[in-house]
Amino acid sequence: MDAFLLAGGTSGRILSITKGKPKPLIKIKKKTLLERNLKWIMSYGIHNIWINLHFKPNMIKEEVKKINPESKINFSFEKKLLGTAGAIKKVEKKLSQNFLVIYCDNLLSFNLNNFIDFHLKKKSDISIALYSPKRHYFSGIASSEVILSKNSKIKSFIEGKEKLKKINKLVNTGTYLLNKKILKKIPVNKFFDFSLNLFPQFINKKFYGYKIEKKGYCLASDTPETYKKTVEIVKKEKLF
Repeated sequence: MDAFLLAGGTSGRILSITKGKPKPLIKIKKKTLLERNLKWIMSYGIHNIWINLHFKPNMIKEEVKKINPESKINFSFEKKLLGTAGAIKKVEKKLSQNFLVIYCDNLLSFNLNNFIDFHLKKKSDISIALYSPKRHYFSGIASSEVILSKNSKIKSFIEGKEKLKKINKLVNTGTYLLNKKILKKIPVNKFFDFSLNLFPQFINKKFYGYKIEKKGYCLASDTPETYKKTVEIVKKEKLF
């Protein structure tokens, strides 16, 4: 199983915290989000990892050297951002049949083995790990609302919401498992986004939502306010 970490975005909305660094280099309890996510992935035996680069790529590379993981870290540089799905398409031929995708600017923790088992048992094309602000730690912003059928198929996926209408909605963690065959839906060398361009094509198909366990969490740090809330939650709940 391979993994692809999306780390190419800029840090415009949280510049007062990042001080111009890429968002994955934000620190929480003296550890960057990139370090936390790499070590989380590798703790499940996933060592062939790709990271896309765009904004200040050398900073990301230097951080990987400091972390010094016993794994094969591959980099994919994008002179012009290709979007979340376009970034994956760029290295399509080098990925395993099923692979993990993670948005590297979130603080994440849940059982990846259970998520992988779910994806394989469902024979899913796309599986998304989901959390509920009602049951999980919540930093204040959720950019999606997901509705599942009884068999966990995704029948509605709405992206772009800053605030939830209902607190019991399921929310995208930014962690996906993909079957490689779906990459044929993504154009080559063009900007293409998972949430806006790819996922709508799979509604009510082999597109499943996995509810993370109660002790799991996804804490966003998209703004100074959510970053501060995340730091408060981590300190109060002693998450790591």
